[in-house]
Amino acid sequence: MKIPQSFWSKLLAILLFLSVGHTVFSQEQETKKEYKNQLATNLMLPIFESVDLTYERVIANKWAIGVAGAVYGDRISEISTQAGGVDILDTNYELMPFVRLYFQGAQNKSHFIELFGSLSNVEDKNSFVRNTNDEGFGVYVRGVNEYTAGGLGFGYGYRFLLPNDKWVLEAQFGIRTNFDVSFIVLDAALVRTGIKIGYRF
Repeated sequence: MKIPQSFWSKLLAILLFLSVGHTVFSQEQETKKEYKNQLATNLMLPIFESVDLTYERVIANKWAIGVAGAVYGDRISEISTQAGGVDILDTNYELMPFVRLYFQGAQNKSHFIELFGSLSNVEDKNSFVRNTNDEGFGVYVRGVNEYTAGGLGFGYGYRFLLPNDKWVLEAQFGIRTNFDVSFIVLDAALVRTGIKIGYRF
């Protein structure tokens, strides 16, 4: 039995249609893949003998939450935490939980704003410290007073997606102030500022 030429033409057209449809559908599935987690680090901090690491989790279309930790070295030691005067203040390390809003969505390149808290370990190296002498009297001398400070900050930035969408590059500016009941005017400092490289998964 001879099969008509039109049958082969129709069969070829159907197979071609299914093949193209499958390819397009597969590409749509790939482009719609969502990355919920991100690890990032500030590329500027190693210049100042410091390091940080940020973990971020997407919780909605435009919202993400996360936490960042930073250890500061001697070259970036004077991150002010309160009104200075004669004080010499060094921030040793800092923990910063945050929430972000991405204007174009958490899966796209986008402008974002960030609200973050701060818990930091601070050394005042020119503070009056009470020592007890051999006779049992309290004597105040200049020394190091170490304490924990809490604060609040705000940031703005832009996130670029690199070609495979897994790697990201961020430019961010952030400012925070620490709370201290001894001072009416809060003293601001730049943190979470710089160029960051991140990996999404």
